[in-house]
Amino acid sequence: MSFPLLVFALNREIFVGQVMSVSVPATEGELQILAEHTPLISQLKEGNLLITTEDGKVQKLPILGGVLEVKETEVVILANF
Repeated sequence: MSFPLLVFALNREIFVGQVMSVSVPATEGELQILAEHTPLISQLKEGNLLITTEDGKVQKLPILGGVLEVKETEVVILANF
């Protein structure tokens, strides 16, 4: 099952699409978000976003930090690059 992921920098859109999962470097440790995840907000630290798209490909995006918001219908990441 997939879900919409939106990744933004301060001045531009980085990624928008349907994904199977996203792994993020949260300050509390690594988090993997799947479809129907419980809503949450988390601060992100320096590391890599690992985005698994619907076709099974993994995209790696290095970030310097940011914020993750998991909503009932989508996941939004505001990241510093």
